Amino acid sequence: MNKTFYFLISAFIIVACSSIDKTIPISYIEILNEGKHYPNRPEMAEICKGFLMSAEKVEMFYHNAALTHEKDPGDKYKVLPCFSSGTAYLYGEKYHWVIRAGGVGEFYSDNDRFVKICGIKCCDKVRGIC
Repeated sequence: MNKTFYFLISAFIIVACSSIDKTIPISYIEILNEGKHYPNRPEMAEICKGFLMSAEKVEMFYHNAALTHEKDPGDKYKVLPCFSSGTAYLYGEKYHWVIRAGGVGEFYSDNDRFVKICGIKCCDKVRGIC
């Protein structure tokens, strides 16, 4: 019984991992956390209620935001109060992402890190992000 169970789990994992298409720019988007950056400021909870990301919005942000030359956003973007975070596969590689209200997104994996910023056209296409 145990051997059969472990075999089935192993087969499922192998099939799931091999089914990730490395030609698709972004896929398997998962939102893991949404919140506010200032836990000691309760008024931010009300402000951040309107900042809700969906998998579709994350994909639209990824395609429409401009890639910056920065590899690490540092602290200057972390002052933006509301954020969503999660994971996605970019060309088959798993990345973590954090997108903040104001239109700044950080994508990072074990091997790579980059920042994207939403400009005027991007903000028009991805409603509620700016």
